[in-house]
Amino acid sequence: MAKGLALGLALLGTVLASGEAAAQRDPLGGQFGAVEVALSPAEAARDVDLMAESLGKLAPQRPGVVDTYVLTASFWNEPVFENEASQAAAILASRYDAADRTIILSAGRGARAQRTFPQASPNNFNAALGRIAKVMDPKEDLLVVFVTSHGGQDGAVAMQEQGRVGGALRPLHLRTSLQQAGIQTKLVIVSACFSGHFILPFSNPDTVVLTAAAADKTSFGCEPSRDWTFFGDALFNHAMRGGDSVVAAFEQARGIISGWEGDMHGTWQAKPQSVRAREPEPLASNPQVAIGDNALAVIAKAESYGNAVACAAHLSFALDRAKTGRPLKGLADANTLTSALSSATTRATTQGEARGRSAQDTGKAIAAASAKALQLYQSQQDYVLAHATSCMGG
Repeated sequence: MAKGLALGLALLGTVLASGEAAAQRDPLGGQFGAVEVALSPAEAARDVDLMAESLGKLAPQRPGVVDTYVLTASFWNEPVFENEASQAAAILASRYDAADRTIILSAGRGARAQRTFPQASPNNFNAALGRIAKVMDPKEDLLVVFVTSHGGQDGAVAMQEQGRVGGALRPLHLRTSLQQAGIQTKLVIVSACFSGHFILPFSNPDTVVLTAAAADKTSFGCEPSRDWTFFGDALFNHAMRGGDSVVAAFEQARGIISGWEGDMHGTWQAKPQSVRAREPEPLASNPQVAIGDNALAVIAKAESYGNAVACAAHLSFALDRAKTGRPLKGLADANTLTSALSSATTRATTQGEARGRSAQDTGKAIAAASAKALQLYQSQQDYVLAHATSCMGG
């Protein structure tokens, strides 16, 4: 026991080294797990309560409806990753009508910060998959998994709580856990450096996988002070706010990221040679996608209601602007907007009824999303305009 404890503590010291280097080390011999120092009794009890609440609130599957279950996890204890996991969960829940079918796990926000979510430990992560698999219909439903953290050159997504936990989630770990759970149709999204390693293991007809970077590239925007990484910001906070398919949203996000990274590279190039010599050149992250046709068909059904709500919301916002004499560019004709809004609202109501949502429920969802479009317009004018314009064609 003493020898094993000493070895465990030595491994912990290795894996908990600060910075990206932690993602390069694997003290677990390729297995999915973590070296962990126990929480205090009070903290451990709270984590159990949080996890039990998260698992217990999952709504059951509805026969005849493509229900979506969402699992998001921030694996590194810095605020940017928890912010990204929680905000992405909210956007995914709206897009996939999954508010009561969503679990958020987190490594926390740093020392002394009280937990809001269950810890993103290997056991909790697998327990979430196990519970989801129990309540979903694997032949009918969709699982969306989103993980965010630092990443290593070997494809490992790092798990860290500084001084307490160290480990990794590798592509084969996730594939094995999903197979063991019996989950079939998946949308896998990975926000980490070198996350392109997840493409090949998930290239199959039942999976769509999106990654923040190619297997040999870093991604950007993971500073602790940020609300989002570049990838999370572009994909969730910009592109997936609209009513396009997830693949179209990914392509839009890739263009947004390219612009941001181009600006970053231009800033680097403008620096004196002596400064550039000390700083690595910021190379394009090159986000990757693999599309399984079976999964894509299921995803289209799963997101149809949320996308219809998003279109109605953006058109409602555009119509309000037109009526007050401050139209969005190219969207000044109130009659045309009224017709498009009516069509989108009818589509949303019909889709909602098929999912057990009343017309009043759908109306409230449209109003809430329209208010969000108004809020986002202050900082994302071009993208709100683009979403509204894309919805004009139905």
